[in-house]
Amino acid sequence: MKVLVPLNNKDYMEKLVDAGADELYLGFYDKEWFRIFGEYADINRMSGFRQNANRYDFSEMIALAKSIKDKGAAAFVTMNANCYSAAQVEYVTEHYFPAMKEAGINGIIVSDLPLARAAHEAGLATVASTMCAIYNKDIATCWYETGMRRFILPRDLSLDEISSICEAYPDVEYEVFFMRNGCIFSDCYCLGMHRKECGSTCGFLRNCGKQIVTEHTDFHAKQQIDTNDYFYNKHFHHDACGMCALYRMKEIGISALKVVGRADRCDSVCEDIRLAKRNIAIAEAASSEEEYLNRMEYPVRAGQKCMWGFSCYYPEVRFPKKH
Repeated sequence: MKVLVPLNNKDYMEKLVDAGADELYLGFYDKEWFRIFGEYADINRMSGFRQNANRYDFSEMIALAKSIKDKGAAAFVTMNANCYSAAQVEYVTEHYFPAMKEAGINGIIVSDLPLARAAHEAGLATVASTMCAIYNKDIATCWYETGMRRFILPRDLSLDEISSICEAYPDVEYEVFFMRNGCIFSDCYCLGMHRKECGSTCGFLRNCGKQIVTEHTDFHAKQQIDTNDYFYNKHFHHDACGMCALYRMKEIGISALKVVGRADRCDSVCEDIRLAKRNIAIAEAASSEEEYLNRMEYPVRAGQKCMWGFSCYYPEVRFPKKH
């Protein structure tokens, strides 16, 4: 299993690779794109934050991707906006694809079928973003038939659901969310935009002032509502983790573990990379899941979040159903 991490600062590239990152993904901005298509036409899901999220323009991104390749790691580029018009696909094909192909980009992370088809015609590999909503093997078929052979699965799938998709298409590389920032929504069904004007929809709901309105008036019901609101707003997926699920991921055949958090501190991300690598080695040497769980190393930030389960990407390992 490989470890995939975001890159938003070229000064951190060598540190991330030296820590053990096998793959890096990055985005870019293009002033000409916004001049032509307008303020609200995203190149990727983080375009609304402009250079705060995508620090480099296209030519700088290409140079950085080449440096990643020279360092021995794989480079992926995000083009996973909610949708693209025919004119935008044409612009991408003419202005971006040739340089991406020349740079040897390992894959373009896409969310749009026409864009994926155009990339394949240009001889570029594509990766199905979480925006593609691959929740089952039938949806997987739609993207598989375009020629895609790498899928990023939604962060809210169970391990059993992941396994059923992997069994349907064993020749696909599967990437799953593994460490750091979770989300209270499903990426693919969230039609909100990450914008500097208001932040993300999930961030707005977490941080806005609100009053809970309910028809329940008894003490115990109000207590449960207040408690639920507190835990799911203050603790749920703020610092998510899938470390306990690593052995099952190995057995399922997962190819890549995604560590998110492009705006997070580099030393903290590197800490997660090194931990993931150590636990991958433990999982590969273990003869059973029980052996792995007994030997695995916990994240430094584990604390109570592991006991509560609010930050588990795959809580069924720590909290199995009792039959």
